[in-house]
Amino acid sequence: MAVEFAPDADATLGRISGDIDVLAAPSFALALAHLTDGGSSSRIIVDMTAVDFVGTSGLSILSEFAESARRQHITWVLAGNRAVLRPVEAMGLDAMIPTCRTVRDAFDRVEKIAHS
Repeated sequence: MAVEFAPDADATLGRISGDIDVLAAPSFALALAHLTDGGSSSRIIVDMTAVDFVGTSGLSILSEFAESARRQHITWVLAGNRAVLRPVEAMGLDAMIPTCRTVRDAFDRVEKIAHS
């Protein structure tokens, strides 16, 4: 798993790539925590379009991140490919995690959510 952060004027972008399995789960959790630490942005895009696999540990971490973001009043969107969005939807997490298929759409959606 690899992580890259890119602060933007509109939102903080966290790019995650590779596999999110039980071995990568601690690093994944730290990466998501880093996005919310410091309160530098109230809008976050989690870009998982380059993730090849998400295991149950990764889904659990996403669920915990969604709850943490809600408590901190952070607007966020998950951009993901089929390997990410399919398990998110299968587990019913799409009810609590706003998702998009592209980063561009995620930026648009995070703005829309923030202004609603």
